[in-house]
Amino acid sequence: MKPNQRTGVTGIVIGGGRSTRLGTPKPMIQLGGKLVLARVADILQHLCDELVFVARDGQEDHAPDTAIALRMHVVTDTEPYEGPLAAIHAGLTATVTPLAFVTGADHPFLSRSLIEAMIAAAFSSGEGPESVLARVAGRLHPLHAVLVVADWLEAVEEALTQGERSPSRLMEAAAVSNGPSVAVMTEDEVQRYDPRLMSFFDIDTPEQLSIARRLLDPRRVKLRPDIRQGGL
Repeated sequence: MKPNQRTGVTGIVIGGGRSTRLGTPKPMIQLGGKLVLARVADILQHLCDELVFVARDGQEDHAPDTAIALRMHVVTDTEPYEGPLAAIHAGLTATVTPLAFVTGADHPFLSRSLIEAMIAAAFSSGEGPESVLARVAGRLHPLHAVLVVADWLEAVEEALTQGERSPSRLMEAAAVSNGPSVAVMTEDEVQRYDPRLMSFFDIDTPEQLSIARRLLDPRRVKLRPDIRQGGL
């Protein structure tokens, strides 16, 4: 992708989790000498026209300020709702491009190649852009998804008013009912671009954090050749 080339995609980074199991904000964790949030931003800034960071209302850690320093637009969950579905809605509301790539601020090993492939697939339809979801380990991943903004903004808003709080349930229902229309990448298709499926690794527990630190330890053999201390 050429520098300054418009992609028609906004990167939405969900960063308002409370990190209760870790005791520290996940976006602000240092891995290999770099913040997890900076690792996410480094990948997405090459693929997206702009980046949106969604914070929790009243979030008092340094993640929102750090997001601003990383040239991300900061918004908060759509009131009166909270949680990941409300965060996705807030991000979609702030998006002005046809497509959005949605991910979490605790995904340190995003694959640029995989995201590029998903975006290309979204634009490959002759009838306009289409949402692209990835099914890995038997489930769709709402925080690694390319969404058609107009379709999903309406769908998420309706789901929130009906009391739905789970983006996974909403996307699984869409894949079955064809509304909003989605294309699903199989695990085999995903592995063509991310053989070890590291894009879907998130940091929720001390054990996962320990694994991530080991993966970025320069004294160890890397599981994926594009993982480096300074980022992907």
